[in-house]
Amino acid sequence: MKIGVINAGNIGGRLARAWAAAGHHVMLSKDGAMEKLEPVIADITEAGHEERVRKGTLAEAATYGDVVLFSVYWPRLDEVLDAIGDALDGKTVIDTMNPLGVTEDFIHFHDTDFMLSNSTTEELQRRLPKSHVVKAFSNLAAPVLEREAWSNYAEKQTVFYVGDHADSMDTTRELIIDAGFRPINAGNQSAARQLEQLGILLHHVAHGEFGGDEDLIRIGFRVVESDPGPVARERVDR
Repeated sequence: MKIGVINAGNIGGRLARAWAAAGHHVMLSKDGAMEKLEPVIADITEAGHEERVRKGTLAEAATYGDVVLFSVYWPRLDEVLDAIGDALDGKTVIDTMNPLGVTEDFIHFHDTDFMLSNSTTEELQRRLPKSHVVKAFSNLAAPVLEREAWSNYAEKQTVFYVGDHADSMDTTRELIIDAGFRPINAGNQSAARQLEQLGILLHHVAHGEFGGDEDLIRIGFRVVESDPGPVARERVDR
């Protein structure tokens, strides 16, 4: 599969490494200094997959991919979409974004007003009406968005995904598996709102259980199935 990565930063770069290792071909782009792509390209090359990676502009990556990972800094959405134009028409677009605003002092915050009635996924779909937008990879901090981060656990880490287009959902599920995670279908595209709200819960857990935002890098949500299953007991009516 050919995958275009729109803004291969901490998330997109990690997924590009995993997908190249799984046999996919990736084109990396950057909303900013292109030299920041070099460590990712070097890692993929050193792993023996040089023919599976290339770099290009935002528009070139959007055109290249059969599937496009959209991992853009939320305040930069307008500028990136202007650069891409209509290159995403008809394609599966995997949205990893969260609605994070930023203050003049460069302090990030969840845009809770926006989150009351919208999600980055729904907004991106509105802006890309001819694309099929799926939400995924949005609830793990970048440093734990690698299978090696969970190597001591028998169960694979969960990645939730939501969307409205069946084929795009199937493709996203395949790519989640190829990245080394367990896909969990969490419903229709509108459920992206709940996935984004999980981000707020993660910050609360980071503070309450681990002592600070920096400890988000050790946290993940996991769906665990009971084994052998529910335990039934005879009901006593009084």
